[in-house]
Amino acid sequence: MSYTRRKFLSTIVVSASAVALGGLAGCGGSSNTSVTPTPAPTPTPTPKPTGLQPSAKFFPQSLMSGDPKPSSVILWTRVEDSAADDIKVQLQVATDKEFTDVRVDEMLNAYKDNDHCLKVRVTDLDPYTTYYYRFVYINDDIQYVTNVGRTKTAPEASADQAVKFAFVSCQDYVGRYYNAYLSILNQPELDFIVHLGDYIYETTGDPEFQNVDGRSVSFTDTDGAIKIGQGDKAYYSAQSISNYRELYKTYRSDEVLREVHENFPMIAIWDDHEFSDDSWQNVATSLDGAADEKNLVRKQNSERVYFEYMPIDHEHASDKSIDLGNGELAISEDHLFPNTTIYRDFEFGKHVKLLMTDFRTHRPDHLIPEDAFPGTVVMDEATTSAVIAQAKSIPLANANAFVKATFMAYVDIDAPEHNVLKNVLTDVVAGLYKADYMSIVGDDEQTAATKGAAMASKVVTGKLVVDYLNEIIKQLPASLKAIYNIDVLSSDGLERGIAYMTLGKASLFSKLGSRYMVIKDVFDLYAGYKASLDPASQNAFGDKQTAWLSQEVMTSTATWKIMGSSVSFAPLIFDLSSDRVSTGVPQLEGMFDSDAIPDLFKNRFYVNVDHWDGFPQAKAKLINDLLSAAGVITLSGDVHASFVATQAPSSVTGLRGTNYTASSISSGTQGSFIADALAGLATSLSPESAETFAALNPFFNLLTKTATTRDDVPTTISSSELWKHGVGIVTATSDTFTVDLHQFPTQDGDTNYITTSFYDNRETFLEAVEVESTVTKNPV
Repeated sequence: MSYTRRKFLSTIVVSASAVALGGLAGCGGSSNTSVTPTPAPTPTPTPKPTGLQPSAKFFPQSLMSGDPKPSSVILWTRVEDSAADDIKVQLQVATDKEFTDVRVDEMLNAYKDNDHCLKVRVTDLDPYTTYYYRFVYINDDIQYVTNVGRTKTAPEASADQAVKFAFVSCQDYVGRYYNAYLSILNQPELDFIVHLGDYIYETTGDPEFQNVDGRSVSFTDTDGAIKIGQGDKAYYSAQSISNYRELYKTYRSDEVLREVHENFPMIAIWDDHEFSDDSWQNVATSLDGAADEKNLVRKQNSERVYFEYMPIDHEHASDKSIDLGNGELAISEDHLFPNTTIYRDFEFGKHVKLLMTDFRTHRPDHLIPEDAFPGTVVMDEATTSAVIAQAKSIPLANANAFVKATFMAYVDIDAPEHNVLKNVLTDVVAGLYKADYMSIVGDDEQTAATKGAAMASKVVTGKLVVDYLNEIIKQLPASLKAIYNIDVLSSDGLERGIAYMTLGKASLFSKLGSRYMVIKDVFDLYAGYKASLDPASQNAFGDKQTAWLSQEVMTSTATWKIMGSSVSFAPLIFDLSSDRVSTGVPQLEGMFDSDAIPDLFKNRFYVNVDHWDGFPQAKAKLINDLLSAAGVITLSGDVHASFVATQAPSSVTGLRGTNYTASSISSGTQGSFIADALAGLATSLSPESAETFAALNPFFNLLTKTATTRDDVPTTISSSELWKHGVGIVTATSDTFTVDLHQFPTQDGDTNYITTSFYDNRETFLEAVEVESTVTKNPV
């Protein structure tokens, strides 16, 4: 369908150079009256002028600002009045809290079709100036007014101005509080906030990671939502426009989040949860391959609501050639997936160039499918030998040992001598699929049986690894094995190759071994092989965004070139292999060398390949050719952990790229996720090792650091914290780039800093926050 202005939110352009009392939406003057800068005050309550009634009833989400430029900023509000059609709303912008010096006074339209959201681009502002703004709604002859918002424009590109800002991510609402934001509200001098994604989470209570005890999210349109899981573990995931709108409204019911928006402009980018967890393009992964989750309408719904509710200048991001000062631009399908463009750049004086990138919209699928059959061989012996011969990461002298120790023997199950075994395995595997279809998708028995038989016929064919087949054979009833004369298969004399099981995948439908906990050395080899066949398999940014990023970075003269990346560039590796670098902890080293760790786990693991680690060759090229070459600093989130990581120096410029990853506002820590993942792997592959893996938990921070000290890992992590939440604060001057990571634990004694609100006891919370500072000096 074609979206008109009334169907989709428009960014209305008004000018601060002409005060138009009672003006029409979209009308703005063109003169150039200057606005006198005012110093940034502290965020204290502001008294309302006489005649205006404060109203949380009509403005429940308050207001916010975003995408500050030297002469413009986006302002936002939403009016709650279900009885009204389109609503007239008055916007006022002034240089003082009391609104004695009003620079904008416009009557605008908040359209019902847009959920009465109103997003305004105010132009002709002065650079690096604090402005105050409010919205007024007249109902029954009473003027209802929002709280007063405070925003700030960017300094001119030539200004020798220090810049201070925060970067945040991952603010799950369900059962959790946003105490982490108190560290930001405690620093009113901040110029802006960068939000790196996961502003909302699309689910109402996913038991895998959400705390269903405490405050919650619910959908009125459950028919329009996606029901996931069965029985008492069932929950809903957003799909309809109503679902996504209710998420933003619920999240903004949080008083601290509203206070943050009232006091600081925000520059935001999305990650995955604004659409769906671990998504790529318009494909979700909630069912781990058990059903086709490609959904264009859902993706476009999520984007539309994001543009409605977030203070992003989506029009300028989509068409960077438009004149910010002219006209009213409607959003059309051209702005939505697959045409979406939200990557964009900002300049804050001569010292800060900020580039906000989009990792989700253009990226390809994960290299290991969630529905990959573990036994399927993806690289046979001839292929692996050829690839290893060309691989720089494996010395040829070690190749034979590497193959013998890592790769798996396989048989051609279609060979005549395996005909009986194939028939039996096909029946067994069909039963396994049937059970998964019933438990994961909720299929009835007949439907699940039909789908299971079809999948078994599809996957029990060709080259399959002996180790996986033997796991199935061992579980066959003895009577069945006797009837068909079936015994475990021998690996002696067989060719060896890489199967999905070799990469770490053990289940039919699973994120473990596909998106999480994959075996690094084999995965790197496989990823390189895939890229040689299809270079687009690792093209995470897409051609246009990559070209834009390169152009902006290489032509920038800013002291500090900063890239906002929703996902981290820090390598998240666990090294349990015999070639590991010693942790220096005798207890830990003894455990690694003992039989307590099964041989299958004595490898290097990528903890998360939904991140840049999932595209190893593309990541290395981007770092070498651009990030280190230009000394780019990346700021990241999503991983629910904090890292300080330094990339290898450029052989051309000698500069290094640096990554700072801040942990989550409220979402569960990476440490807890890894502990659960290891427990899950142990349960499925080696139940007797579960207790041993639990003993590793206190050493996660150490393990992630020592894993990056091996010569073949070009990025070194100098600071790692997987068990805490927090935010990052950046201060950029002509001489230094300082990052302060404000961090706190989930639990300390009897106090839980996530499930307990400290909104009325802020000093107590701030006393629990630890600050880790890193200072980088200007290399020039």
